[in-house]
Amino acid sequence: GAFVLRHIVNRGQGAALQTGIAFALRRGADFVVTFDADGQHRIEDIAALLEPIVRGECDVTLGSRFLGGADDIPWGRRMLLKSGVLFTRVFNRVRVTDTHNGLRAFSRRAAEKIDLRLDRMAHASELLDQIRASGFAFREVPVRIRYTAYSLRKGQSARGAIRIVFHYLLGRIFP
Repeated sequence: GAFVLRHIVNRGQGAALQTGIAFALRRGADFVVTFDADGQHRIEDIAALLEPIVRGECDVTLGSRFLGGADDIPWGRRMLLKSGVLFTRVFNRVRVTDTHNGLRAFSRRAAEKIDLRLDRMAHASELLDQIRASGFAFREVPVRIRYTAYSLRKGQSARGAIRIVFHYLLGRIFP
């Protein structure tokens, strides 16, 4: 019963999310939830993510491992993620506790405004720019992240983080 969407060429997570959001909206979705495919996220957290949107308190919720919990997060990964939070507060002017958490939810109204142009991982910063610019109310929701050997292999390295910053800043200069 699942739909599988593919790009002919691997364009990265940002493009995959934009394609998935557009597909869900065409299918009539009232809410859209995104999550990473590395096994870090728990399906049990989706209800808490959707609750403030369903109640009409906000249009976007962002999962935060730093409000919830991160099982077995390595020290280096924690520092990298905290650096991302500082970057976000300076460049995006959005106060969040967890910048690159892939577990998010959107009302239909907010999802219709999302237009991710940065194909790869810089989409997470671009998304925060769009949320801020749209004026949509958002809220962070505590979620639990599981770190496994597999998810750590799939996660970002310091070199990858520098590449994300480069792509993001380039996308801001040349929209």
